Amino acid sequence: MRLFFKYIAVFLALSLQIFSQEETKYVKVEVASLIWKNQSTNESFPKVENFSLANEILVPEIPKMPEINLDTIELTEGQVKIDFEFVDEIFVDTEGEVLIQEETFVPPKVYRLIDVNDHELNGTMRRISQIKDLELSNHKSWFQPLDNEENTPFILVSDNENQCIVKVFQSRYPRIHAKCAIGTDVLKNSYLMSKSEFNVKPLIGSFKTEKTNEDENNIETEIFILDEQRRISLDEFHYFDHPKIGLLVGVYDYPKEEN
Repeated sequence: MRLFFKYIAVFLALSLQIFSQEETKYVKVEVASLIWKNQSTNESFPKVENFSLANEILVPEIPKMPEINLDTIELTEGQVKIDFEFVDEIFVDTEGEVLIQEETFVPPKVYRLIDVNDHELNGTMRRISQIKDLELSNHKSWFQPLDNEENTPFILVSDNENQCIVKVFQSRYPRIHAKCAIGTDVLKNSYLMSKSEFNVKPLIGSFKTEKTNEDENNIETEIFILDEQRRISLDEFHYFDHPKIGLLVGVYDYPKEEN
């Protein structure tokens, strides 16, 4: 009898997982960080010690393309070589019949960097980069599920002079939480997760950074911090402003609606 209930439990878990995947909404996120050069301001900025943007930050996966050189492939005896110029002709319907198949939704590969040629804001970014005393960098994009705030990680945007993270999540409405800092290395106090680590996080709990001797000798440092959260609408471009740093964020529905 216990075995029977085990089968029921497994079946129920799989059913719920399939159902949740079908109900999941996905978005395409595109971001770029910026630094304002030679900007004077009357604002005073705090001196902080041991500051961190977030406890855990997900580093987007970088896709690796397989390196295949077709010219170096040697065919064994009797093996057929395919001429790719004629592949399309193989699939031509000679009878002219059109088969209508039900369209199935294919979820995107999430938290993986998208090729720059598929970015939405390339033209906009080029125009913005021409503004005087503005340094625009770390232009990147990825797909992700639009989940609640608790289940959505902060994503690493930049880790150089300016360090920025962003979280796009669903509350009553879609929202963006943007954080940036410049002045000191604040990422040393955060755990930078890989995509694989994030996938198993529900099973193992939170990650923690290991303290070093340098952490014990922290001194107060002036730091410029951007920390803003706002409600958004999809398919729009958003700018998070600060006298020294900033973040440009676009969030788009997936799949993209055809005009």
